[in-house]
Amino acid sequence: MKRTNKQVSVALDLTTLYVVAALGMLVAGIVHLAPVATGRFGDWAALWGGGHLVVGFGTMMAVLNDHIGIAWAPNAGNPAAVIGYALIASAVLRFARPDARLTPLLTIAAVIAVPLVVSGDPAYFHFRVAYLSVVRAGFDIVIVIAAVRLARRESLQTGWIVATLFAITVPLFVGRAWLAYEDRIGTQLTGMHDDIGAWLAAGQIAFIVFRVFSLLILQAERGQNALREQMERDWLTGALNRAGVDRIAATLADRSSVGRLTAMMLDVDHFKALNDSQGHAAGDAALRSLADIAHAMIGKRGHLVRWGGDEFVCLLPDVGIERARMIGVGIASQFAQVMTATATATATATSATSAAVDAAPGVSIGIVEGDTAGAIADLIARADKAMYVAKGDRRRAPIAYFKAA
Repeated sequence: MKRTNKQVSVALDLTTLYVVAALGMLVAGIVHLAPVATGRFGDWAALWGGGHLVVGFGTMMAVLNDHIGIAWAPNAGNPAAVIGYALIASAVLRFARPDARLTPLLTIAAVIAVPLVVSGDPAYFHFRVAYLSVVRAGFDIVIVIAAVRLARRESLQTGWIVATLFAITVPLFVGRAWLAYEDRIGTQLTGMHDDIGAWLAAGQIAFIVFRVFSLLILQAERGQNALREQMERDWLTGALNRAGVDRIAATLADRSSVGRLTAMMLDVDHFKALNDSQGHAAGDAALRSLADIAHAMIGKRGHLVRWGGDEFVCLLPDVGIERARMIGVGIASQFAQVMTATATATATATSATSAAVDAAPGVSIGIVEGDTAGAIADLIARADKAMYVAKGDRRRAPIAYFKAA
């Protein structure tokens, strides 16, 4: 019995895939534009929804051109694809930064689309496909960069997913551009194909469909983070509350290496007298001033916590005791200047005695140093003791500190 080896090829129905992609993008466009009309989302949703509607229109034009032979379809569909992709990239940029300037990107897209408006000759079909594929890859790279920056800046895990979905299609578009340039993709986008170009097109369509709702996922995580931020923040001063301390403790505990951690306990002196003499509004203003000064002094790597009443805690990872003491001196000095100026202005307006100025609130600070492997609660408790040492001995200095064993 003689055996014959037959090479079996699998043909792909690109017509169905293109129709599915077009319908998916049209639906995504409507889904994003509907909330915009009610004011629920920002203009990023309008850009994203509008971009998908335009790309969906361009994709449908490709199907109609292949199966009905509409002469003007390429001249309308191809430029629409460029503008649609530019709008989608603009949506990601605007989502990442509400103040992002989109005019340069959209202007470049308009210039790129011009040759496609005037080019409809079937003889140049493969060059148009190559041109469009390179353009799409370029816009996807823009989106990948924006998504990565967003994921890093806002700690959005879904940002990495979005970056991955758009990064995967870049080599697919580049590969299809090369095949098209070499005139190895046939004369139609749709229909039955069994070559590598068809598989690249199918991969592109699959990931394009997967990612049509990716910004909604990003928005959901951003909203969840904003809600958690509100739950972990003191409404008056913007400092973390004790729930926020628990998250910071968990984050520090997850570090692969043990590092230094310095805690500063800040307590406002004469705070009750300020509330009694000038009212709670003056006390609230003093607390906000102290929080603003402390935030500026400790920087982005430090954490400010409102521990209770007029007490604040500064948690300073990888900051030594001497550096922390310099920060504490700066906080105490600036707060004293602000409170003295406020007391002077109040005394002048009310013809009060100079004793009111002398009794202006100050701040006592206790500082201790430990490591990130220890319990933060214990470190804060020792900082609290050091603060009371400072409060009890104001003749020597406004700050007392010691190094934890």
